[in-house]
Amino acid sequence: MSSIRRFCLQPTAPVLNWKWRFCKYISSVTADNAQIRSVCSGAAVPTQNILDIPPGWKAAIGLELHVQLMAARKLFSLASAKWDDPPNTNVNLVDAGMPGSLPQLNPECIYLAARAIIGLNGIVQRRSSFDRKHYFYSDQPLGFQITQQRFPIGRGGSINLGRNEGLGYNRTIRIHQLQLEQDTAKSIHDVYPGYVLTDLNRAGVALIEIVSEPDIETAEEAALYVRKMQTLLRHIRVSHCNMEEGSMRCDVNVSVYRDGEGRLSGTRCELKNLNSLKVIRSAVKAEIQRQVEAIDGGNMIEQETRGFDARTGKTYLTRSKEDTPDYRYMPEPDVPEIHIADEWVEAVKAGLPELPEATLLRVVEQYGLAKEDVETMLAEPGCISLFEQAAKGRNAKHVAAWITSEVFGQLSYRAQKLQDSQLTAIQFCGLLDALYGRQITSAQAKQLLIEFMDGDKRGAEELIKEHEWKVMDDETALQDIVRKLLEEHPNEVAGYLKGQKRRLNFFVGKVMAATKGQARPQDVSRIVQKQLEKS
Repeated sequence: MSSIRRFCLQPTAPVLNWKWRFCKYISSVTADNAQIRSVCSGAAVPTQNILDIPPGWKAAIGLELHVQLMAARKLFSLASAKWDDPPNTNVNLVDAGMPGSLPQLNPECIYLAARAIIGLNGIVQRRSSFDRKHYFYSDQPLGFQITQQRFPIGRGGSINLGRNEGLGYNRTIRIHQLQLEQDTAKSIHDVYPGYVLTDLNRAGVALIEIVSEPDIETAEEAALYVRKMQTLLRHIRVSHCNMEEGSMRCDVNVSVYRDGEGRLSGTRCELKNLNSLKVIRSAVKAEIQRQVEAIDGGNMIEQETRGFDARTGKTYLTRSKEDTPDYRYMPEPDVPEIHIADEWVEAVKAGLPELPEATLLRVVEQYGLAKEDVETMLAEPGCISLFEQAAKGRNAKHVAAWITSEVFGQLSYRAQKLQDSQLTAIQFCGLLDALYGRQITSAQAKQLLIEFMDGDKRGAEELIKEHEWKVMDDETALQDIVRKLLEEHPNEVAGYLKGQKRRLNFFVGKVMAATKGQARPQDVSRIVQKQLEKS
């Protein structure tokens, strides 16, 4: 029996206010998806995408996803977890690895990690602990990383891929474990020639590492797995999962073996820091091809870590792969064990929202939307909520179309997430009511959306009144304008009558300008076409 400290998570009233306590305790404790679908239409279901690997070969692929948690503070310090503030402003003694400083476990990170493993249908371990993983790089001030190697916080669970993802067949990717660990600092290159700068804001930020079993067989499956994991973790508000910002980073382990041999007979190589779905697809395909060509040429595959050069489309050696003994793992003496009560786990589970797969099926059936549109909205946190508020008493397909085209277009232009935008559900509903109530035109509605997203807090009715917007729907007046324009532009009329149908757009644009955008384009197009055909 050895005396160790224990970090206890006990249910309190209310549980999710995180009333935690420390105590001392004695314990012993797509490639081409259309092609795939056509192949799968028969009785035989392929297990390998033929574009990823030559006949007679198979691949075993496992992923390690490093995901930054949406915690306000770092994993073991009170410093802010905002890594994109000015360099080295969110750092304390623990993050900088100063002698004598002791880590203090952040309970919010445990809560978020538990949400993640429950969302994956895995098991929250009632007992977990931390280890030191020793390695020496400039981005690791401590000289070791505090992680969970022996007793992680979560085990089990899975991600299921199939026809909903456009795969054409079913694939279940099992989760080996989910562990809490510290992030490293950020190395900054090429600011001063010959120097590498270090920003410690990211050092100590809480990560979960999600390790899959080697159940993936193709590059397309790997990319779909990551995309589905992004959607899930965003939906349950565990992480932003923005690969372009580094809040989700992906390492891929790839080995190949001849068909008929054991899955684990190949030698594993690790591809590090793949930062987009496109890069994941390309890197995995390139590594599979490299390994197959090497073995066919009589060469042995060495276990190693490799990078991917998108310019050449090839992987390259970075270092020989370390094994577990190389890291000299040891139990972390300064962080207590985590012991979790069953009631606490049940409370976390009860606080989870509807999971994405259930939401997809429900929204498609309830509102009659295309699956692709719902998947698009699911990928943006907060979007389904906006949609469902706006769809009450309105045409759901119109609402979805406006969100996926106009709202998403503005978000893309502004490099913004919906949750960070100024648009409110009340404003959006007012816009839709004005547009489909024929109070404003589509062009005016788009301008209204821009003003909302620029931060104007007023409602649609007030802004429409200020701009003196209205719809010109007097058909007689529109016919008079069209007749006058046809008389003024006989050459354009003659061109249309000769089969140059694009001339129609010329007249529609002229009418819209003459009415100062207050006519509905579809009405104008109909009237212009009718008048032209009479000419």
